[in-house]
Amino acid sequence: MEADNENYQTNDVERDNDEFDQGNDHVNSHKDSSDVEHSVNDYDYDFEQRNASPYLAALTCTINVLPRKGFFMQTLCHSNPVFKRVCFASVQDDCLKLYEEIKGNLKPLLRNFDGHISLSVDILSCRKFSEYMCLKAHFINEDWNLMNWVLNFRRISELEDDYIVEATLKALKDWDIGNKIAYITFPTGSVDDKEIDEVKDYVQETKKLQFNGQPFRLYCCADIFKRMVQDAFEVIWRTIHIIDRLMYFGKPSIRWDVVYDRLKTALESEAKEEFKEEDDWDKPSADEWKKVEGICKLLESLYNAAKAVFETKDSMAGIYLQNLREVRATLTKETNSSDSFIRDVAAEMHERFEKYWKKMFLVLAIATVMDPRYKISYFEFSSSKYGGNDSKTEVSTVLMAVRSLYDDYNTRFPINENPVSNSTSSDSESETPRPVKQRCLSSDASNRLQDYQQFIESTNQPLKSELDLYLEEPVLPWTQDFNILSWWRAASSRYPILSRIARDYLSVPVSVVTSVDELFTMERGISRRRYASLKPDLINAIMCTRSWFPAEVKSMTESSLGLGEMLEDMELVDDLI
Repeated sequence: MEADNENYQTNDVERDNDEFDQGNDHVNSHKDSSDVEHSVNDYDYDFEQRNASPYLAALTCTINVLPRKGFFMQTLCHSNPVFKRVCFASVQDDCLKLYEEIKGNLKPLLRNFDGHISLSVDILSCRKFSEYMCLKAHFINEDWNLMNWVLNFRRISELEDDYIVEATLKALKDWDIGNKIAYITFPTGSVDDKEIDEVKDYVQETKKLQFNGQPFRLYCCADIFKRMVQDAFEVIWRTIHIIDRLMYFGKPSIRWDVVYDRLKTALESEAKEEFKEEDDWDKPSADEWKKVEGICKLLESLYNAAKAVFETKDSMAGIYLQNLREVRATLTKETNSSDSFIRDVAAEMHERFEKYWKKMFLVLAIATVMDPRYKISYFEFSSSKYGGNDSKTEVSTVLMAVRSLYDDYNTRFPINENPVSNSTSSDSESETPRPVKQRCLSSDASNRLQDYQQFIESTNQPLKSELDLYLEEPVLPWTQDFNILSWWRAASSRYPILSRIARDYLSVPVSVVTSVDELFTMERGISRRRYASLKPDLINAIMCTRSWFPAEVKSMTESSLGLGEMLEDMELVDDLI
């Protein structure tokens, strides 16, 4: 099978080079003045050919294409025929060289990174062939850019149950970043907590985890959403199929938001009595329509939260928390529904959600406080809006956790902080007070001065820390285009300790990926046609390097070559295949 794959790779690109070499002896035996000119041209051609393979390797490792026959290669060959003579084996070698070169430059950057790095593990399927794991590092660099680098992309071995943990540990040792890891996000059910403890123990050998390592293992938000939706759809799956036929929706959708939209559309048609009498034999019953309506009502907050979180660019923790709060409130309310059907479904979803909420709340809360549009004020607001027995306790818990975290950072990263007092005195400590003549004061005057001094001491406020000043400042007004990383970049000189906390917690991956891909009800996968046939080392090199190149470099590459629309068309064709 390996040999077949290799042959498949090679035949995709390379052309038979023998046709270019026929008659060389005849040419060499009839050299004249024109032959000298041809020799120079051949030299230029060979020079271009030697650079063609590294060029294709750079494209492969930068943008979402592979150097195979088709529209892409035809375009390149039309612009420069030298690409016709480049074989895949040469491009593959140059891809691996480029990967090793860039990795060698990045390893010391991560090893010496002054901050926390969070990890995420994504599981991707490839039809019935195999599964792949994608290990990513998430951090905010010194320029306040959010980085998501792939550290390892490997096929999961079916023979080893703990392969994911082994691969994660191997990558941490290879990159030498065990002492940088703060949190790791896994999809639910992919790895047992006992296996995660192996990673946790390795990290704790070189560093102390915050909050005693209790929230070290985090869960993927989109994965929880998907599982709750599956719980809801499972109880009405027969009705969903009937509605698909009745509304001529075609094949069942693999995206749960599409299924939700279809059910809402069907309910509107039913309310308007748009179905013909001859459709009655294939229509849901009144009881089934009622169940569909109840499920849609139950999923409304989940649908709105998913749209806000997964379709928003650079979603931060505050966006997650407020939407998750709405989901939790809806589920809590529906667990007390008078409808036994909805009550049972809501109870199952609520139980699953609560496990996720308890595990994720503290991390989400700290990141939310680090958002100047929320701070502690959001928790005070949510406690009054949503109520509950633990509302006041929640505010104090969050505030206590943030203060504890601040004290820890202040101890580990001492900074010559100049706490600010509310005193308006303009006296400078560097000024030397002038000597004055002592005068005898009457007892009444002395008493008045003592009273004044006591008043000053009672009104002077104690020195305040960065955290106190930050929390006391008014929250910023809400704007959709607010860039929290730019705000902290500007404010880092005022809040050097808090900015460290912000960098560490705003980069924590709440979901494995934030895109519409997270709305799939089935396992997400990679294209077998484009990637799965590649050798393991090559696919790892391609996936890693593509994440390492800045987005602006990719955009410049596509625009300079005029590949934007072509790449979209190629991705569409691959999706259809």
